[in-house]
Amino acid sequence: MYALAMLIGLLVFVKRSQRRKQSSYHALGAAIFAMIGGLIGARLFYLLLHFDRLISNPTILFDVRGGTASWGAYVGGGLAFWLYFVIRRQPFKLYADVLGSCLGLGPFIGRWSCYLNGCCFGKLSSVPWAITYPHGSYAFAAQARLGLVDPLASSSLPVHPLPIYLSINGLTLFLLFSWLWKQNKLPAGVLFWLYWVIYAFTRFFWEYLRDVRDVGSIGIFSLPQVMTILIFSFALIAIFITLLIQKYSSAEGELIP
Repeated sequence: MYALAMLIGLLVFVKRSQRRKQSSYHALGAAIFAMIGGLIGARLFYLLLHFDRLISNPTILFDVRGGTASWGAYVGGGLAFWLYFVIRRQPFKLYADVLGSCLGLGPFIGRWSCYLNGCCFGKLSSVPWAITYPHGSYAFAAQARLGLVDPLASSSLPVHPLPIYLSINGLTLFLLFSWLWKQNKLPAGVLFWLYWVIYAFTRFFWEYLRDVRDVGSIGIFSLPQVMTILIFSFALIAIFITLLIQKYSSAEGELIP
């Protein structure tokens, strides 16, 4: 599912870059950088969260089948994407806006890997669309440890299908930002950061349906909620700086005779 998400995202990104008369060569190069950085970041962030396991068994550092964390993918992929344009001395903002228009494809497709793997499970629920996980799954193990389900039962108790919620959220954002990108009315660079503002905002509230035993918490917030607050704040600051720079550049241009 990760491979499928990256492949479709790459194709859409390169195609849209071409539509804006931007280099498909640099679009492809930046996309490959972002995918590599995302994979590395996802694994390293997961290991950071489970540092005790790494200390007791350092060999898991090289286990390509090991767990990953989406926040590491976002940070690692974003840094690698930006680094490509720094190295190649190409305009980051224009390509970043194209990327922002299709970023929603990541959670839309990638979250099905969470559903199939059984991780990122939701809280107990009685809604008609609640799902159960099989014996031995993450949700089942968590419920069995608390005595909520018989250890010999065939499945867990019903929970919110959180990965599906997050997938639908990703699809909604993809459609919304595709439309905003086609309108082409926002200053260069704003669309990219605006995606992260809205993604972080919506993700924060979806996280209230997550079983925090799956991810841990810091104070009254789950770890993913803390990450959404950080990304939301950073993206807002980035939008403010982008608009400020554009305003200053425009004012400076008006003074030139």
